[in-house]
Amino acid sequence: MALGVLLFSFGNHHRRASLGGRSVRLWSWVTRRALGIHVSVEGTPPPPGSFVVSNHVSHFDILVLTSLYPTSLVGKKEIIKWPLLGQLAWMIGTVFVDRGDRNKTAEVAEQMRGYLDSGATVTLFPEGTCGDGKHVLPFKRSLFSVPADLNIPTWPVAIRYPDPAAAWTDDTPFALHMFRLLCHTNQKAVVEFGEPIAAGMERKPLSFEAHARVDALFEHTRN
Repeated sequence: MALGVLLFSFGNHHRRASLGGRSVRLWSWVTRRALGIHVSVEGTPPPPGSFVVSNHVSHFDILVLTSLYPTSLVGKKEIIKWPLLGQLAWMIGTVFVDRGDRNKTAEVAEQMRGYLDSGATVTLFPEGTCGDGKHVLPFKRSLFSVPADLNIPTWPVAIRYPDPAAAWTDDTPFALHMFRLLCHTNQKAVVEFGEPIAAGMERKPLSFEAHARVDALFEHTRN
């Protein structure tokens, strides 16, 4: 599958984002089922070409979300080194961000605009890191300039794992966290898709509204 995506999208990141997102959906679904991750879904996944924002809890978030709808992601550059998930992230045209270099924010935003203009869906984890699985952290606002400038809706999504062991923090090594996750069979994820935030809001108020929507969805998943 990776080779096919590469051959048909060579030299064209936008095509890889669109083709990769569609191609990987089935692969992600099979893989997460093989790993024993069961997903409960509420709401309707976003249509193609959407800007999506979600809270971030676990390494499995990528696998869970890409199994539900075709999408590219915005993630830290370290993801590319992760076994399995790094290759998956590359296949779907992930926009890799260097969290230590804010000067590249404009470059990242431009790549996101190109993806959205080409009809690919882009999913952003605006917390900038994994939360504790109990709360939604404050959102970083810079990349909300993309839907604001393009005047497109923003789709909120919340993901939660009933098992506290699923949450990952930066002070836990990747390999150790993955080992703990894989030792917990029959993991469950709860995903809730909200109604879109209408286009027309500026970057800062949009980021606050998106956080409020995701936080409300996250709390609703507890019920």
